[in-house]
Amino acid sequence: MKAIILPDDDLQRLEKRFGSTVRYMGSWNSDGIFGYCSVPLACLEKAAEALNDPPVSESLQQLKQTTDPTLPFIEMLQSFGVTLIEKIVAARQEPFPTAHPTCYQGF
Repeated sequence: MKAIILPDDDLQRLEKRFGSTVRYMGSWNSDGIFGYCSVPLACLEKAAEALNDPPVSESLQQLKQTTDPTLPFIEMLQSFGVTLIEKIVAARQEPFPTAHPTCYQGF
């Protein structure tokens, strides 16, 4: 798993709760019918490191063990809120050395 896929419906619900910042967590993809946001796992890992919060780290480890990380990711966002969202967005904006090359994707 290199990215977490957030379907447009889930992204819209998160946007209503947390604001438009959620749209900057990952890149937008669409085939004309199905739209989704692809959040790089490396950015979530970097955000968890930056928060240095054991419950966030534990949630991340549980997420990484699932076959479909979408629901656990949404639950993480609902539990840890805007703080986690802002750290994910900040991680995407950082130019990474070799440790997290898939995280930076520009805008």
